[in-house]
Amino acid sequence: MASTDVSPEQYKAIKDVVLTDFIDKNGETTFKAHELWKEKPAIVIVIRRPGCPFCREEVRILDEHRNIIEKQMGFRMAVVLHEKLGATTFKRDYWNGGETYWDESKGFYKALGGGQLRWASLDQLIRPSLWFNAIRNLRSGVRGNLLVGEGRIFGGLYIVRKGDEGIAYKFEETVLGNIAPIGDILKVCSDISGVDLTEASVQRAKAQEAQVQERADAAAAKGQTECNSDVCEFPPSKL
Repeated sequence: MASTDVSPEQYKAIKDVVLTDFIDKNGETTFKAHELWKEKPAIVIVIRRPGCPFCREEVRILDEHRNIIEKQMGFRMAVVLHEKLGATTFKRDYWNGGETYWDESKGFYKALGGGQLRWASLDQLIRPSLWFNAIRNLRSGVRGNLLVGEGRIFGGLYIVRKGDEGIAYKFEETVLGNIAPIGDILKVCSDISGVDLTEASVQRAKAQEAQVQERADAAAAKGQTECNSDVCEFPPSKL
């Protein structure tokens, strides 16, 4: 679920979250989250689990637009995670060495839930939408692991304006595997920065979203033969 109508309370909930920089460091250094957007606006990707194939797929898409988002529009991009397990591999192989921080208190995750962690219930595992996302991910070619680490805490994404100007955009993961639309992200970043999107960037984003939708449609078509409206075989055959 995406929104550009975000209350000031949401910003207050994330601005002082303590983040830890720990990957490839001799020691750990901590700082408050608002340092990320103190000098420039920022995109903060709140991932469920470093080994999650959906999370890896999402950051791969964002990384493909890193040049325009960071260099042309002047944004900072960072990933926050609530566990360290698998973080080094995630950062190196899927986030192209980008900024990656540990949110030990799970402050960003709680903010997405209005002050409480949002946990995926068991019924998520029998929803056709989850399996459609899984097939979409398989078609993307991005792989991960399913059982290493805690993957039941929902994540999301924030776009935060520079300084204390607040949150411009929020995306909440409500079904395991949902990812923020790259077209929406680029549009918000363009509006904030005043940098117009090139036709090539627009077409690239549209192509990526079309691919995601095509994978989802193909998954849905496949799922119709294996799922009814409420229950899907667990796991679906030939997933």
